[in-house]
Amino acid sequence: MNSKLRGVLLICLGFSFFGCGLFHKGVPKKGEFCYVLAKPPACLFVDFELKKLYYENGEYELSERTRMEYTFLFQGVTSELLITTENRVDIKIHGESVSKFYMRKKEKFSKFPPSNP
Repeated sequence: MNSKLRGVLLICLGFSFFGCGLFHKGVPKKGEFCYVLAKPPACLFVDFELKKLYYENGEYELSERTRMEYTFLFQGVTSELLITTENRVDIKIHGESVSKFYMRKKEKFSKFPPSNP
């Protein structure tokens, strides 16, 4: 067996045994996220399993581009929701120069939308 092929096989086996999450297909858990640079903080709610976004008193359908990138129609324009970490999402509204980051609120302080108890 070629030494390069053997090395590739060892690396693949190493990933599978150590469970690094490289091939994990899960979705992030739902939650409330707040933009803390605004007073009072502006919050949104995301349910990744149902692919729903509750933002600025509206409900939006999320289209999954990748496991970490979603798009949605906001005021007739395609906008982006990006998951940067488990506790942070970024929203990029078309036409705005800077994306806003929203931090996850602790579950015990979260207010879930009425349609999702």
